[in-house]
Amino acid sequence: MTVYVNDITVIGPGLIDQACTQSIMLGQESWHYQDMPPLKPEMLPANERRRTTPIIKLAMECIQGLLRDYDDLQTVATVFASSDGDFEIIDKMCLALAEEKKVISPTLFHNSVFNAPAGYWSIASLMSGPSTTLSAGDATFMCGLQEAITQVETDGNTVLFVAYDYPASQLLDKYRHFDYPLAIAMRLGGTAEHKVLGTLSLTGLYKESDVSECRNVSLEPLRKASPIGMGLPLVEALSRKARMQVILPYLRNENFRVLTSH
Repeated sequence: MTVYVNDITVIGPGLIDQACTQSIMLGQESWHYQDMPPLKPEMLPANERRRTTPIIKLAMECIQGLLRDYDDLQTVATVFASSDGDFEIIDKMCLALAEEKKVISPTLFHNSVFNAPAGYWSIASLMSGPSTTLSAGDATFMCGLQEAITQVETDGNTVLFVAYDYPASQLLDKYRHFDYPLAIAMRLGGTAEHKVLGTLSLTGLYKESDVSECRNVSLEPLRKASPIGMGLPLVEALSRKARMQVILPYLRNENFRVLTSH
């Protein structure tokens, strides 16, 4: 089955405005760091939004961007992918457990599960379709994409794929450092929509090949900033609607070749 990419959303510093992001991905403008404004995912009820953490807001804001021209959620599946999850929650829970009384708030505990963003998404969207949340370290973006593609090929349904990472707190940063927060989301399906960006196919695993770099060299700091950044060359290729081969890091020191075409 052909897998179509019908929409993409990218959120990160300097990549909030979709028109500007598109220009950067096409190489028409250079990427420059800009602080991200506070994220307030509109799909979430205000009460739920107050309980969320920055990484949950990042994932929610990015995946809701895929619904600009799409509202048929009855048969939609979701794949959430993060290399390390919610560092803020990890930090707060470890500090709480180090105290003599060891008290953890219900909200903190509620958000501690790795698939919390998927839970908030189900609340916001009222979607009851299948949802997968995974982590694969530095190979997280490719593993998440592989899972999403496999689901489209298996079931033929639309799959919303979102990969996201957020920098660690000061205490954890020395163990796992990310320069910037970043989220990439794609709406994949077995049929082409009117604004389809292209198709994806996985062409094999290779140990010899180097991973792809961004064609817009100004994006390289963002690509190298976290495992999710490794997906930016693929976003560039799809934005250019060109037939291109993109090499993404995978497991066991191997790389996946992904072919895009339009």
